[in-house]
Amino acid sequence: EFQSPSVAVAAAAALSAYTLLSGLLLRYPTLLHRRKRRHFAAAHISHRGGAAELAENTMEAFEAAVSQHRTHMLELDCQITRDGQVVVAHDNDLNRLCAKSGRIDQINYAELPPIRRDLAVTFEPGLIVTAGKDRRIPLLAEVLVAFPNVPLNIDIKEDRPDLLEAVRQLVVQHGRQDTVVWGNRSYRVVRQLRAMEPRVSTLFSMRSILFTVLLYATGLLPFVPISDDFFEPPMLSALLELEPFAAAYPNWFGRCLVRIFDILMMSPKLIRHLHERGVPTYVWVLNQEQHFLKAFQAGCEGVMTDRPELLRRFIDSNPDCLDAYRRACDWVREDDLERERLAGRGKMD
Repeated sequence: EFQSPSVAVAAAAALSAYTLLSGLLLRYPTLLHRRKRRHFAAAHISHRGGAAELAENTMEAFEAAVSQHRTHMLELDCQITRDGQVVVAHDNDLNRLCAKSGRIDQINYAELPPIRRDLAVTFEPGLIVTAGKDRRIPLLAEVLVAFPNVPLNIDIKEDRPDLLEAVRQLVVQHGRQDTVVWGNRSYRVVRQLRAMEPRVSTLFSMRSILFTVLLYATGLLPFVPISDDFFEPPMLSALLELEPFAAAYPNWFGRCLVRIFDILMMSPKLIRHLHERGVPTYVWVLNQEQHFLKAFQAGCEGVMTDRPELLRRFIDSNPDCLDAYRRACDWVREDDLERERLAGRGKMD
């Protein structure tokens, strides 16, 4: 059966109206959504403190990133020991980090072995970094005390209630609810974190990243509320240049899908839309200047790198790439003034 002309015209008109409205709200999302309030902005983010320059997740790496390379944010990973101490380490297994058998969660903190002298770098296969004098696995509490004014990006590596609660207690104890963003690639963990401490910002889980990209591709994103606060996708095209990642996609079809998702995730329209809604995009893990340039040209506010010295030189030499970061800084100042105004009104009442 053929549809009557009136039905076809109505369908075409509805589709046109949807497309126009979606496009309008994609470009001007605050017509429908209130921008999320910001407490900080970051263009320079040191992944594990700068894993390609100094031993990852060490106090030495964090100190160098902050004092020498003026990083805006430290990214780190958390595990928990048998005696309930939250430590800064990516792997639970000690083999790669310490050249020892065993797991962090099976050993008391005082018994943890030192970090190995020569440590492989995850996102630069073949590169070995020599550890400095301090080869201890640090406590999260040490980092919170040492860098009270530096925003922290905390990747909680395990789905364990005791670890989530221990990290929460440390963040609250040190008054860092407004300068910490935390998360996990698991949607379930991020949902738990949001419920445990709503004031602390959350990262998009991998599921939420994929869902956001699909909503964008179908034109639905402008109509959907966003629960999480920081969009932190990988740059898949950069990962495909790494042999271990490329080996996981040996055929042309798999690589084609990866590149399609890379194009969508790095779409300037998507990144601008999220930015206008108060959701910054921090892309990881980039260690080459051409990748820095691609990310900033797409409108990303920040880049996460294992090479904080290289990123600092790039930013200082290319100040025009920081438009999104500068606008976010303006929002932070505006939001701080608004919070002060509201606090003053509360005292008067």
